Amino acid sequence: MKIMLTLTYIILTTTGLFLIKLGGNSLSLTFQNGINFKISFITLLGFLSYICSFLLWQKLLVSFDLSYIVPITTGIVQLIILLLGILFFKEQINIIGIFGSLLIISGIVLLMIGKK
Repeated sequence: MKIMLTLTYIILTTTGLFLIKLGGNSLSLTFQNGINFKISFITLLGFLSYICSFLLWQKLLVSFDLSYIVPITTGIVQLIILLLGILFFKEQINIIGIFGSLLIISGIVLLMIGKK
């Protein structure tokens, strides 16, 4: 059950960030002579996904050791976002980024080995 919650959190977080980026700069607020709030559907889905992930995050924090769940989920989310940026948004990664990603993977593996 905890693993499913963690996977769902990771999927919702990365989906939310991806959709917010994909939606672009569509958020518009106007407060003169009334309230005007405009947001694209894709950005709205991103926000909703991200809000759901935040609610799951609250559950994960009380279900796992803080020193275990935060670095692992944060590292995995960072790696997935890096890959999504490269694949879908044609973002570039340099040798330092690759080295940093390898360090994140190494840290996740070490934390998981140490937890057993």
